Amino acid sequence: MKMISRSLIISLFLASLGLLVFPWAPPAEAAFYKYTDKNGVVHFTDRLESIPSEYRNQIKEYKEIIREPEAPPPQEKGATRERRATERDRHSRETEQKKKEAEAKAAQEKTAREAKQKARQEIQEQISALNEEIAAKNKEAASLRTNWMVYDRIRVNQLNEEVASLQKQIEALKKELSELP
Repeated sequence: MKMISRSLIISLFLASLGLLVFPWAPPAEAAFYKYTDKNGVVHFTDRLESIPSEYRNQIKEYKEIIREPEAPPPQEKGATRERRATERDRHSRETEQKKKEAEAKAAQEKTAREAKQKARQEIQEQISALNEEIAAKNKEAASLRTNWMVYDRIRVNQLNEEVASLQKQIEALKKELSELP
């Protein structure tokens, strides 16, 4: 009986000595495997025996080393407060800058919309003025058609050409209006 207790004491002593000499565990390793089947599907597994024998010649082994994270160095309380205050100031400056940029962008977009609206309105006013000019020329041509003089026919032809020119201008303005965003 004394042999059992003595061997037990020796083994406990060696185990505790081992813990004192090697207090930290070595980094753990985890392996996983990759292979591609006949359909081109890539498979990953951590069990070598689960890979079919026909794909074992193309196995790629990957090892992942797991280490315990290192503890961050201790910091002084005053330095931490100063750093936090600095970070808050920086964050508030960045927030203010982003806000100013957003306001400037909104102002630019508003100005661009107003400019587009003004351009549309100007084109529509030009079209209205041209339509009024066409109406006046058509009215003049209608009054000249009652007389059969040669002078009147020449003027009617001139008016018709002017009306056609004005209609082309209107079409060009309408096309320009439709191309505005």
